[in-house]
Amino acid sequence: MRCTRLIVYPCPLSRRETCFLKAAVYRGPRNIKIEDVAEPKVKGRKVLVKFKAGSICGTDMHLYRGDWKIKRGRIIGHDACGVRADTGERVVMMPLAYCGMCYFCQRGLPTFCERYGTFAGIDRNGFFAESIAIRQRNLIPLPDSVSDEEAGIIEPVALGLHVLDLLKPNVGDWATIIGQGPIGLLMTQIAQLKGCKVIAIDLEDYRLKLAEKYGADACINAQKEDAVQRVKEITKRGSDVVVEAAGSTKTVEQTPFLVRKAGRVALVGEFKGYLDLGNADGASFFTTYISPVEYPTAVALLANKSLDVKGMITHKFKLAEFEKAIQTADNAAEKPLKVIITE
Repeated sequence: MRCTRLIVYPCPLSRRETCFLKAAVYRGPRNIKIEDVAEPKVKGRKVLVKFKAGSICGTDMHLYRGDWKIKRGRIIGHDACGVRADTGERVVMMPLAYCGMCYFCQRGLPTFCERYGTFAGIDRNGFFAESIAIRQRNLIPLPDSVSDEEAGIIEPVALGLHVLDLLKPNVGDWATIIGQGPIGLLMTQIAQLKGCKVIAIDLEDYRLKLAEKYGADACINAQKEDAVQRVKEITKRGSDVVVEAAGSTKTVEQTPFLVRKAGRVALVGEFKGYLDLGNADGASFFTTYISPVEYPTAVALLANKSLDVKGMITHKFKLAEFEKAIQTADNAAEKPLKVIITE
């Protein structure tokens, strides 16, 4: 029997052409640049979203400065909005992947999802790219009353809501917010909405002036005054709730001396430090991260103008200018608060 060999040649027309797009890629400390990357594949329950606006966050700065390590080649960014390619709908992208079915998800704690639990821009590719493939469950529709720039600062709003919900202050309680960067300024605003009297602490007068504009009842420059002594003078017995949003070991270690007995402390900016609990009888301390649960409420608060994020925008750059943008965010002389990235 004669055997015939069948040779199959690939058809050039059947090959799918690879498309490339621009993205901010981490290559190491102080080495995050715009590169050409392959367009993300859209499969399963994912949809393609075109990037419109986002903001550089404190997490991005930790990566840039080398404080935290991630995989080289990772696209960074976790606070952004865009437009769905399939429907044209404007959406906010929520960075946390969760299953909705594991032990923690079933208890309303999707942040600690045991099956997925990955975070965009850290554990997987993030949002600073011209297009993003993302699950529909991670998209929150945007009303017309929320601009792209405002929607690019939604993550710290959701975080602020989450933290104040966990602290559970009563109306009239004293809330001390250490650090008046973007997260601290939003905590100050949200604490006001909760009916708190707010003490804002920072090292920079220009930030404290903004905190005062947002309704802080007292502002303390910790370089010029003893913050602990002033808080005790103002509150008589210590603050009912304290939020550490400055992101330093020193401020973490200061929290037990700011909170009253049986008060509550949220560590948001930094978790490391030695806590002397000798005078913090009965006080509760906890760490916390972002939660997806508060994202719809965050959008609603921006839509009805209950919170101001526009006033925190100090610089704007195009995605192609990302390297200059993150250098600006790292330059204290520029007095950066929120650095916005647009398409």
